[in-house]
Amino acid sequence: MRTPLRIATATVLVLGAAALLARRAGERRSAPPDAPTAGAIAVLPPDSAIGGSVEAESTVGAYLIRVLKDSAANDRIVEVRQHGHRVFATRAADARLEWIGRDVTGDHVPDVVVQVFSGGMHCCSQAIVLGLGPVLRRLGTIDGADGDIVFEDVDGDGIPEVKINDFRFAYWREYAFAETQAPDVILAWREGGYRPACDLMKEDPPGPATLARRTRELTQGWTTGDPPAALWGYAVDLIYGGQADLAWRFLDRAWPSSIDGKDEFLQELRERLRGSPCWSPPPPPRPAA
Repeated sequence: MRTPLRIATATVLVLGAAALLARRAGERRSAPPDAPTAGAIAVLPPDSAIGGSVEAESTVGAYLIRVLKDSAANDRIVEVRQHGHRVFATRAADARLEWIGRDVTGDHVPDVVVQVFSGGMHCCSQAIVLGLGPVLRRLGTIDGADGDIVFEDVDGDGIPEVKINDFRFAYWREYAFAETQAPDVILAWREGGYRPACDLMKEDPPGPATLARRTRELTQGWTTGDPPAALWGYAVDLIYGGQADLAWRFLDRAWPSSIDGKDEFLQELRERLRGSPCWSPPPPPRPAA
């Protein structure tokens, strides 16, 4: 569980709190075989020169990939040219290139990952995956909201997965943004897009002693109102780790009988989680003995 700390100025990208974190921006098989899916910056003629100092430059086959600094606007521009013609460009407050010329989807075609940051009030990161085959393809766009987007080979198969956080709880109820619980999510390239890899997110359940200790720690000082964010955040982590039944039982038992509002809070928590990666509703209540 990470609590976001990054603060900046003006929001360009917004990830809805109830939206799924990963969205696919086209798939290889859905695009015509001879039509690129990425275009130039709209305000620039396709092959016009882009002014600014070159901060990074790489060549992959017929592609020239550059990050330039626009000193006037204090922006970065990522430009991709093929045979001297611009086939992709994007502008952001900050940008960098990763996995240059490496195959990140397992199709034996070189790719590049363009990481951009919009600037703004604690917002927003985005990763654009470009396929550098005979025709440039925009394979996917991953929104990271206020967190980082990390490409890492989690399962050791040579193809990186993507690690992000789910920010659907930002500004939820009366919790401050600094208290936002942002559970970890792993995305994998499967069936032509980045999808939640629930199998890779699954973790072993904690034992009874661990749950009892966490209950004591996370309810300390709580006497009224909504529970501490770390308490239900721990339960949400259990849910995302494949231990939903255990998570709901933990919350039910950890809530002191002297504090009202449990049913209403848990119902709203369920609604907030609905549609989240690897969502699993709470088990039905047990019949009274």
